[in-house]
Amino acid sequence: MRTVGMIPARLQSSRLPEKALADIVGLPMIVHTCKRAQMATTLDEVYLATDSERIRTVAGQHEIPVIMTGTHHQTGSDRIAEAVQKVSSDLIVNIQGDEPLVMPAHIDAVVNGLIKDPMAPVAIGVTEYSKKNSPADIKAVLDLNDYVLYCSRTDLPSDARSNIKSMLKMCFIVAFRTPFLLQYSEWKPTPLEELEHNEYLRILEHGEKIKAVHIQDAHISVDTPEDLDTVRELMQSDKLRHEYSS
Repeated sequence: MRTVGMIPARLQSSRLPEKALADIVGLPMIVHTCKRAQMATTLDEVYLATDSERIRTVAGQHEIPVIMTGTHHQTGSDRIAEAVQKVSSDLIVNIQGDEPLVMPAHIDAVVNGLIKDPMAPVAIGVTEYSKKNSPADIKAVLDLNDYVLYCSRTDLPSDARSNIKSMLKMCFIVAFRTPFLLQYSEWKPTPLEELEHNEYLRILEHGEKIKAVHIQDAHISVDTPEDLDTVRELMQSDKLRHEYSS
């Protein structure tokens, strides 16, 4: 089974412009993400998928393979659906470019979760999370078999009548069976997807399953200047960094 990692990246970020190239202890953010993904044992290849010549130039300086895509894509999943047509694969793993602290073991866990579950066309990482009222983070609720029931930028489950101390946040390591990714990309955006600005609702609205894989100690993605400051601080003491940045 051939498994390919795809890291979608663009410069036009509304909340943090050009964050893909933001410096984090001497390396652009996207380089951290790609180098760490390359350390996952389940990935046969890793590509950066982008429409930016600047990002391609930076990737080339760090020997990161790049697939250029169109500029029209609204989501990372749609971008990698174009890129995947240029490679041979059975599984495609979408690893968001704004996850510079992504752990290779977490990628492996999500890939293995999909391989072990023939009922699921998609698997995604979830981790315990306690921050309230954070619309940048997508929270999920699961059924008894660890399939996603719903996911939202609002807090789930509701604490209107109960004291909810811990939620589950989606970590954007998403493994697709390649034929399903291509089918997904042909579907038009769905009503809840557009309402919530959450591309994974397109899967649920079509009645398909998303397998949730529990991972521990997942770090934050970079969505805001405050997130970037936090990641820069965490990266100072990150042991994995020294294996690829020397």
